[in-house]
Amino acid sequence: MTYYYISSALTPLEYGDTPDMTFHFLFEKYKENLSESDMKQLSVLRKKFDLMNIKRLLRHEEIDTRGNLDQKELEEALSTEGYFDQYVFDFLNRFDEDADKILNFPELLNRFFIDEEEKASGFLKNLLGNQRKWRLILTGYRTKKQKGDISKQLSFEDPFDPITAMILSQKDSPHFEAPEGSEELSEMLMTTKESPMQQFRRFAEFRFRKIKEIVEDRLFSLDYLIAYAVQVIILEDLHALSKEEGEKVLNTIVKDTS
Repeated sequence: MTYYYISSALTPLEYGDTPDMTFHFLFEKYKENLSESDMKQLSVLRKKFDLMNIKRLLRHEEIDTRGNLDQKELEEALSTEGYFDQYVFDFLNRFDEDADKILNFPELLNRFFIDEEEKASGFLKNLLGNQRKWRLILTGYRTKKQKGDISKQLSFEDPFDPITAMILSQKDSPHFEAPEGSEELSEMLMTTKESPMQQFRRFAEFRFRKIKEIVEDRLFSLDYLIAYAVQVIILEDLHALSKEEGEKVLNTIVKDTS
């Protein structure tokens, strides 16, 4: 399958654009044109929203509607222990108090990235690996800047993972140094360190551009369609943010990674 029809119908995106189609509308178009196996890969993008919506429920917050499940379906899945992988329920059942589930939620998110990356292939596998790596680097940088405990922030990570080990080795260093190959991200963090909102925008731009570079020569492919959906997510999040929310989002990334 060349995916020619659906790919050619998508307006090329640039960072800062307002997408012609919302994430919801885009997925409806995908459903009309893609196979069940294709949609299974794409559903991983929405599964992360489902996972984060568990945390939103625990906090009594409104859920993000870009998940696979609406609020009623999510509540039913949690009460019947359906839909999610067993590790999600093993995690939730370990704690009696919602506050403890929220505090330790980064452990669950970390497991999601590891499990989904192992099951994925092609661009999706690359995407999940990069997302995890970028979040680790951002966590290391922000923790060091705030004079926090890197070991505590990364306590749920595999200490033998090369990137994790490299970041942990800097726990007593006065400055943060990004892993080799991540110099561009490190420079971006340093040049925007006094402006959390600018830092968030630059980080979003960095992710948007890297994703675009990976699939720029795969126009009529499932990889391109997955990348396009991720770019729509980035742009929707960018336009939804107010100035005051920049630092909050960055701190949330740190907390949800550690």
